[in-house]
Amino acid sequence: MATDQEIREAGFKYIPQQKYLQNPFQIPVAPVPPVVNEGIVNTNAFAGSGGDGFSVYNADPNTITNMNPNRFALQDARYNNELSYVGSPTTGYTTDTEAIKNMENYPEYYGLDAATRKARQPSKAAELLSKGINLIPGMGLLKTGAAFVGDFANQFLPVNRRAIMENQLGTQGVMVNDIGQIVVGPGGSYNTPEGIMAGYNANQMTDKTFDKRTDTMRDTLDKKYGLSKTQIDGLIAGSLTEDEMEEIDKKAYNKITGRTSDIVDMIRNIEIAKKNFADTTDTTDDIVDIKTDTKSNNQNQGDGGTYIGGGASLQDAGGTYDGYHGAEGGFENTGSGTGTKDTSKGGLGSAGFGGMFHGADGGRAGYFYGGRVNFKNGGLASLL
Repeated sequence: MATDQEIREAGFKYIPQQKYLQNPFQIPVAPVPPVVNEGIVNTNAFAGSGGDGFSVYNADPNTITNMNPNRFALQDARYNNELSYVGSPTTGYTTDTEAIKNMENYPEYYGLDAATRKARQPSKAAELLSKGINLIPGMGLLKTGAAFVGDFANQFLPVNRRAIMENQLGTQGVMVNDIGQIVVGPGGSYNTPEGIMAGYNANQMTDKTFDKRTDTMRDTLDKKYGLSKTQIDGLIAGSLTEDEMEEIDKKAYNKITGRTSDIVDMIRNIEIAKKNFADTTDTTDDIVDIKTDTKSNNQNQGDGGTYIGGGASLQDAGGTYDGYHGAEGGFENTGSGTGTKDTSKGGLGSAGFGGMFHGADGGRAGYFYGGRVNFKNGGLASLL
């Protein structure tokens, strides 16, 4: 493996230090001269054409995880969050239909189809896959059960910020591989806002990551090519006129490569990448906050008696809400129960053991001791 000093002596002055790279940078080797009059000439024509030829600057497409990002992730999060407030006195929604009707007034905000103002439909591929599975005997029920279990378990897991961040980077054309590195994807180029940070771990980058590279290039443009601070600032801001750029091109001419130094473009691309990354971070934070709130709602874990969860209304539950969800009461009632719906173990909103919505000891939605969708001890949809 080449050392950082060897890399710089070879002319690659802006490659990150080896310790920060998942895949060590290899100094390109000059092509082997053709052998004359010794049979088939070795031109090295196929060097790098196999798996070993891939790197963060020429990524294997099979390792890129965000080539087909969800461009409506923020809107989808808002949509699901709004539905999680059904039954909340905050919104007054008593059914999903009421929540959806309200969202239809703001189609762009919630990512609804612009023409129909309805939730976007799944892709044809997803529909065909679903139909195909359902045609297999027994698979439809198995799929439904698996999806239900997945949704149930998922609500207790923390929101995956890294996955959200990488998806949002994908919407800007920034590719990320399966170990979290920014890479140059098929048809991409390194010296662009999308590729300029290739090799860096997206989940560990901050403004300082960009600033450090900019400072190094600023120093080179100053000391090696004699550009003034005003000229460098103009390059970074992208505010120079055509005449001013011509003057810089002359100053930053690299005699070895026979053209203007790549740094002139790179320093501007890093600035654009920095701003794009800041926007991505802000959107990611918004989505994480919204999804976290949705999970909290769906778990029905409010504090201080304030309902924040989805489901039936408090009136339908047959009781009053006192800040602790579903231990030994109606759907939202943990006290001793009120009204005619709460007089025995089998009442619709019973506070005893076996109410229709009771979540602990045998109600129709009981999860532990024999309810209709019980998970533990013999319920209709029991898994254990």
